Amino acid sequence: MPRWSTLGFACLTLLTAGSAIAQAKVESTYADTLAPFLKRHCVECHGAEKSKGGVRFDGPMPDLIDVKLAEQWLTAKRMMAQGEMPPEGKPRPTADELTNVLAWIDDAAARAATITRGGIGRRALRRLTPREYVSTAMDVLGLSFPHFAPDLSKRLPTDTAADGFSNDSNQQSTQPLLLRRSLDLAEQLVDVALPVEPHPSPIRYEVDLREFVAKATDKPSKPKSIFVAYRIDVPAASDGQPSASLSLVGRWSGPNNGRRPQAVTRLDAKRGILLAPNPVIIGNPMECLMLKLPQVPNQGVLRLRARAGASIPAGETAPVLRLSIARQFTIVPIGEIVVTAPADGPAEYVLEVPLALVEADWKGIQRDGHLELQIDNAAALVAPTPLKPDDKRKESEIPTPARNELIVSSLSAEVVEAPSRSAILLAAAKEGETERERARRFLQSFLSRAFRRPVSESEVGSYLGLFDVERKRGVSFLAAYKASLTAALISPQMFYLIEPKDKEQRPLTAWELASRLSYLAWGTSPDEELRARAADGSLLREDELRRQLVRLLDDPRSYALCREFARQWLDLDSVLHIDQATVLAHLTIDRKEDIPWYEAVLRRDLVEESPRLLEELLRKNRPVESLGSCEIVVINDRLARFYGIDGVSGHQFRAVPAPADRRGGLLTQAGCIAAGSHGRERSEILRGVYLIERILGIDIPTPPGNVQPLDVQLNIDKNLRRLSPREHVETHSSVNTCAVCHQRIDPLGFVWDQYDMFGRLRRDKEGKLVVARTSGKLPDKTPFADIDEFRKRLIEPSSTTPRFADAFNRRLYAYVLGRSLDHGDDKHLSSIQSTTTKTEGGLRDLLTAMVLSEPFRKK
Repeated sequence: MPRWSTLGFACLTLLTAGSAIAQAKVESTYADTLAPFLKRHCVECHGAEKSKGGVRFDGPMPDLIDVKLAEQWLTAKRMMAQGEMPPEGKPRPTADELTNVLAWIDDAAARAATITRGGIGRRALRRLTPREYVSTAMDVLGLSFPHFAPDLSKRLPTDTAADGFSNDSNQQSTQPLLLRRSLDLAEQLVDVALPVEPHPSPIRYEVDLREFVAKATDKPSKPKSIFVAYRIDVPAASDGQPSASLSLVGRWSGPNNGRRPQAVTRLDAKRGILLAPNPVIIGNPMECLMLKLPQVPNQGVLRLRARAGASIPAGETAPVLRLSIARQFTIVPIGEIVVTAPADGPAEYVLEVPLALVEADWKGIQRDGHLELQIDNAAALVAPTPLKPDDKRKESEIPTPARNELIVSSLSAEVVEAPSRSAILLAAAKEGETERERARRFLQSFLSRAFRRPVSESEVGSYLGLFDVERKRGVSFLAAYKASLTAALISPQMFYLIEPKDKEQRPLTAWELASRLSYLAWGTSPDEELRARAADGSLLREDELRRQLVRLLDDPRSYALCREFARQWLDLDSVLHIDQATVLAHLTIDRKEDIPWYEAVLRRDLVEESPRLLEELLRKNRPVESLGSCEIVVINDRLARFYGIDGVSGHQFRAVPAPADRRGGLLTQAGCIAAGSHGRERSEILRGVYLIERILGIDIPTPPGNVQPLDVQLNIDKNLRRLSPREHVETHSSVNTCAVCHQRIDPLGFVWDQYDMFGRLRRDKEGKLVVARTSGKLPDKTPFADIDEFRKRLIEPSSTTPRFADAFNRRLYAYVLGRSLDHGDDKHLSSIQSTTTKTEGGLRDLLTAMVLSEPFRKK
């Protein structure tokens, strides 16, 4: 086996500021820690006399730039972490020894990776995330559908980064499936922006629902069926079109059943149709309006106009006007909007839906020969109403709690050929302009927006060449032009933030800087003003860069930054997939159909709380520490009821004073606690891992595959239930190799002991608060008596272990730079933190300093 060279580490040192100190530290740690450890535990089997598997650990400090060596050392790290090395029967290293050795290998591997990609402060070619790609494509095509329900980004495959960010250029990959699905989506988006010619005949139906009520009550008759109560024909607004039909549909009952309404109670001669919430997606709806169109338009934009108001009882939330495509007892929601206009002052609400982007069973709908549109109220419960233990009535005898009502007085449904198209995408030819000149003119403008920079004549010529090829094939001008647009939308210049790399680091151009700034703040391409500042070069000035950042952060679109960063940093989306329920339907007096819908919407609210808090603190420039110690919560009506906070009404998130048990910012948010608990009954270890990795920024190795979670152990061995949670954790973590991690994890595992798996205060069977022991130790052995002291310790500075601000700053800086940090970033981050601390700056100041830093402005 070849002897190991120190050349790689020498090269790395030359690239690092303070190279002599850094190299001395690396070599000193190896000599003082690694070499003695290897001699005691590894050289006997992997040395000069015996090299098991051809692997030796008796040489000088390794250079992990060598791929083979890196694989050997990382394999050794995994085997030591899982207790497979040293082998059974040999002396076992202590937990502290293993901790230091594993940390050194991780650091060596990270330094080698830095050299491999070109040195410190360099990032790989950064691809747009699926959400950024969709937003960019919509923007450059001039499309906007704010109430369109489907999330188009979910049609594109994502990179699986368990503990990183989706914008990390060092972790991204480009799969063939991504290109295939992006092409499909790009073609659909271009079809929406530029519909095919000739355009289909316009479709439009209008109905005054007060007239619907008058016809239904003028000639009383039995309902058409148990579901269809009333039906009328709706003539088309234009001549030559067949009539549609409108029905009031629901699970109606007779006058003696308080659990279901009579259809007649939904008719109001003065106001129109009253719709209570319908939580059903699959099956017969609870109640809704069904508009059956005799045509099947699968292109163009479906526009629904509804004049509607809301009746909202005390303690209830606003109704949600939802539009869906219905077929065979299944609906595909395609648009929704919250209705807040009062019952006596209805307003017009408009939903626009691009039909080409709707994933419905179009083949089946074509066979049916008609398109059914369901209009209903999609509001979820604000909170379930518990069944009183002493209530002995049958379910059918218990009336359901009062709910909100969506009051619809008129409807208009039409299919238009396209949304309002900007002339910048394609307009009529100028006088004397050839079709090729027309195509060139608009291609040049489009390519500049799509590529986020001025385009060269050769680039325009390439896409114009595709236009020429398509025209020679005999396709129309529009089809050939659309082919060129589609090709641009799936080109590398669109997919990637192209920043050509020189041998040495260089300042970004104004256009490259504009893209970095816009995707950081808004998650989409630069707007007109930012492009103008890039064009005149003023964005390269620090004062203009600062001004533009302020402008972008002041815009509501900057919520994209808070949403993407917080959800990924805190792993909040995992809450959406917890299979446990917060409440059981049979323990409430609500309709059983309402509970699953409440669970789904509550989880979305839990996920949104952290980004909304970050948005609020960023807007007010509060200190970083406010994220871990805060006198406010940012919640809506549903979360207020979940937390037991009175006086909050409405679906909008807003800041309100926090009760005593919610003054820990992120640390006492139910969404974070639920994400850390993974829906487990005994989640102490999982919670400890979450806190140490997400909040303190300390990486913990993956446990061996044969380790069972604590609650699974409870099901296997019933005797474990005799142990307290702390005793169970101690038993589980008693092995040395396990203790490497558990000596840091376990002391944090009981911080959230007063909260259940969904972040509610834990109560006993009588409803009394459980007295919890939340004491523990930080990884540097600093003790804390309870969760309040834990929060105080987190925001204190420490020289021995990362505390909250240090970990948060590293996470945020990695997100800002679009890559994982390397050791060359430490000096910049230290300077940023020092400056922000001295000026008593807040989150805005911190983010501004990161944007103004050299790594953000250089390639």
